Amino acid sequence: MGISSDVIVIATAKAKPGKEKELQQALRAVAAPTRSQPGCIVFNLHRSVDDPGVIMGFERWASKEEHDRHMEGAHFQKLMVAMADIVAEPPKIAWYQIMDEK
Repeated sequence: MGISSDVIVIATAKAKPGKEKELQQALRAVAAPTRSQPGCIVFNLHRSVDDPGVIMGFERWASKEEHDRHMEGAHFQKLMVAMADIVAEPPKIAWYQIMDEK
């Protein structure tokens, strides 16, 4: 099997102390609009077992271009503005190509 055009995106955000619930709410608010976007195959949120202030988004997109369009969208931009006062550091976003899949 060759490398897929799909991309996996791992996005991680860490809340400021006392802002954990606000971060969860902000991310949950964009979950449904994100899932309905063209090219979004999977969008799931996960909270760290070791640090409840850390939330990881696991995303699968049909292409990096589709994810780029998502990041330019209104609900994503609104999230970035809201997160400015919630997160301890800028969110980390990493893209991966699928090399092997069952």
